[in-house]
Order: sequence, then structure tokens, then C-alpha cells
Amino acid sequence: MFLIFISLSWISDAHAFEGNQSNCGVTHNPARTAAIIGGACGSPVYVNFKTKKTYSIIKEQYRNFYIKWLDNRVATLEAGCGTGCVEAYIFVAPTTVVSCADHEYRIHFLDPKEPPDYSSNRPLLVDPKKRIYVCYDGDNNIQIFPLPNQPTIRPPEGFFSEKAEIHNEKLTVIYKNAHGKIKRINHTLSTA
Repeated sequence: MFLIFISLSWISDAHAFEGNQSNCGVTHNPARTAAIIGGACGSPVYVNFKTKKTYSIIKEQYRNFYIKWLDNRVATLEAGCGTGCVEAYIFVAPTTVVSCADHEYRIHFLDPKEPPDYSSNRPLLVDPKKRIYVCYDGDNNIQIFPLPNQPTIRPPEGFFSEKAEIHNEKLTVIYKNAHGKIKRINHTLSTA
């Protein structure tokens, strides 16, 4: 209980949960050196107990995530949409979030001309030891991808991006907002 209290006290006001924080859920990694907090409230946050730092994983307020740690650094987060569909993410601590492309599938006895019954981006396999994940790509082919070691880059609030460039080992992402204002943000590419 004391760990839960400490964990929740580290989360800043920006990550405050709706309702009672103690009911948001805490899922520890196997070594109990970190946890994902708030998955049951729809806005999961990663807490590293050693560094006492927190990182927002997904900013969704309306879903309840099922969280499963695969090792001390890799976890899967899944949430249903209420109609049989699944939204899934792979989290690599401390700051990387990966998702597979949406895969549509149907019950075999449905009319093939009708829209699919369900959609999912659930990975078929996540193997932290081999550092790979397997999932459907956008063309419904099964693909093997390496687990990234780059942090997830989130656009600044209110901006979106349609273009990126790499020059001299730096990634430059060009962001635009609804009013046409443009921002160019450089990100260093990790070689680790």
C-alpha cells in the first residue's frame, strides 16, 4: 500500500486521474522496480521507482487498459472499444510506444461483401529476448519488426506532421497546426 501511495504521489497534476486515484490500478514489472499506474482509468503512466520519474504512455481518458509485463522493460497494453475490437500497444520503458497496423477480420460465416466484424492491432508475438514483435502490416501481411530503442516522438499539442527528414544523423520533423503555423523540431537518432 505504501508503494502505491508513493507511486501516486509522484504523478504530477498534469497526470491527475478522474475519480478516485486509488482505484486506477497499479501493475508492477517483475522486479518491482517500476510500474504502470492508471491503466484502469484510461491514462496509463510509467513510474520508475529508482529514478523517481514518470512518463505518460497513452493519453486516452475513456478506455480501461489490460496491462501485462513481459519482462522488466516491455509490457503490452490492450483496451476494447466495446464492439469486439481491440486497441493494443507495446510499451518499451521508459518512453517508447509501438502499435501494429489495424488488422480487420470476420467470423467465417459472414457475407464477404459486408464490412468486417472486428478490427485489432494486437501483436501476434512480442519477444523481449529476441527484441522483435510480429504483427499484421497495413496490407494484412504478417511482418516481423525489431523493438525500437528510439523514444516515441509525440507532436507538440495542437500540431500534426506529414513530413520528416534525416540530415547528419538528426531527424527533423516538420509540424503544422490548424492555422498553418509550421515548427521544425530536431531529434537526435540513437545508435544504441
